Amino acid sequence: MKRIKRKKQEGAALLVVLLVVMAITILSLGFLARSDVELACGANMVLRTQMDYLAESGLEHAKGLILSPQDVSSEYWTGGVRQQLVAGSADYYDVVVVRDDPNLCNYFITCDAYRERNGEEIGRSGLKAEVRLDPSIAFWAGKGTTVWQRITINGDVYCNGTLTNEGVINGDVFVGVLNGSIAGQQKAVGDLSLEWPEVTVGDFTSRYSVQPIGSSLSGVTFGPYNPVRVCYNGAGDVELNGNVQIDGMLVVEGDLIIGGAGNVITAAKNLPALLTTGDLIIESGGRLSIDGLAIVEGKVRVSGGAGDISIVGGLFSGDGIAETATDSSPNNNVGVLYNGPTWRPSGGQINGALEFDGVNDYVQTSDDSDKLQLTGDYTLAVSVKAGVTEKNWAGILSKCNPGGSINHWTLQFDNVSPKKLIMHHPIGSWDTGIRLGDVAGAWHHIRIVRSGDWMTSYLDGTEKHSNTWSENPGSGEGHLNIGTDRTASSGYVYKGQIDDIRIYDRAPDANEIYPTSGLLGHWKLDEQGGGNISITASPSKAAIVVWPTGVAEKWGQAGGAFYRSIERK
Repeated sequence: MKRIKRKKQEGAALLVVLLVVMAITILSLGFLARSDVELACGANMVLRTQMDYLAESGLEHAKGLILSPQDVSSEYWTGGVRQQLVAGSADYYDVVVVRDDPNLCNYFITCDAYRERNGEEIGRSGLKAEVRLDPSIAFWAGKGTTVWQRITINGDVYCNGTLTNEGVINGDVFVGVLNGSIAGQQKAVGDLSLEWPEVTVGDFTSRYSVQPIGSSLSGVTFGPYNPVRVCYNGAGDVELNGNVQIDGMLVVEGDLIIGGAGNVITAAKNLPALLTTGDLIIESGGRLSIDGLAIVEGKVRVSGGAGDISIVGGLFSGDGIAETATDSSPNNNVGVLYNGPTWRPSGGQINGALEFDGVNDYVQTSDDSDKLQLTGDYTLAVSVKAGVTEKNWAGILSKCNPGGSINHWTLQFDNVSPKKLIMHHPIGSWDTGIRLGDVAGAWHHIRIVRSGDWMTSYLDGTEKHSNTWSENPGSGEGHLNIGTDRTASSGYVYKGQIDDIRIYDRAPDANEIYPTSGLLGHWKLDEQGGGNISITASPSKAAIVVWPTGVAEKWGQAGGAFYRSIERK
């Protein structure tokens, strides 16, 4: 019995030992399994981090090519598959780039990074981002300029002077002085690192095949050419008179004049659409569409009667942009509108008229030593609807020297009460006999005639005053101001409407109403206020190759880029 009892005790002890061994084994297996899981998780984390870095590199790859689209064959890089940072590795990334039309400075990027092993993906990371090119200059003005009501600019603006904004600017403005408001931020001109594109006629006419064109074109198409050609006329000004299409680049050594509709210029890859060393002149009825970068070394002059203008790329103008009033005489005394006078297509004394706000509006022709010269007899005719009150010395018409310090001849109100309308010559003045109350609040026609030393004024065809005045009008270099005095300063501007201005260098016969002989200038002011002007920054269209030092260099209108957002897919 004792032996049996001892064996039972030994068996129980053995069972306890076995249980302890089993417990230790199970615990050890758990530790081993947990270590395997932890090791696997660690490897996955390393793989995920590596794929994240690779996906971020893919975003940077896309961002770089968006900033430098000159390096790709298409308009902009739309992405690629199985891209690699290290050739021959097992790591790849796929990129898709989509431009945010109509905001052509925004791009959406999707990047998927992955590792392959034995034909299977063993890790993947996906990122998506929105990239904004900034700053991106849609409109560059080398001098002070006005963005009037019908102008919309989608992108940033640079103005080396005073910018008066009465239109819409959807972007930041790099400017000396800003009048008006903008949707973005105002910054100093020195904050912009982007330079004017150094584009010269010789660079492009010597490096590309030249397609000769005439000086006056209509209803013709040039291109597209393969290889690219430069359309060029070396004889001076070029006129596009309707339905002219140019695929490539248009180079003009002089002024480019646009008349009629259907004029289209489309840039080739890495070329500007347009280079003109003079002015870009859009005449009444003219319409123009530019797809690419337009470089105007002079001024952009847009008639108040012009049609729609669209530029998708960028407009760089050395002398800014201006709205103009057409001279209907053969002498082409085009007047530039300053600070936004308002076209009134109807309600003038004869059809339409131009309204001045009495704050700072005026019109001015170019300085010239030959045009609008009066040395003896003359006739001035103008219709006015003056304000009930006018500033002291408010000018209606003033021919003066370039600095505005000398009256060649000026028709203006004086500074007394009631205000008189007077004529100024270089020395002294002559009272027309017309008072402000005679012309305020309603349309009236004024005519001033000089015949020898005899001066006569007429109001609505009836003689108002006449006598002798020995002082002759002045002549020489200078311009004509409309709606202000010789100084064109805000203190002496006119308030009200003006219509149908005529200037003659002779005294007409009594039976002549609207003679044509001796007509120096005629501004009907019947323009309809023109069409809409749209300027949109498109860095992929405006990016070009230039040779400022004889070596090819990339130029783009975007000074930088930033991520507006980055997130996992």
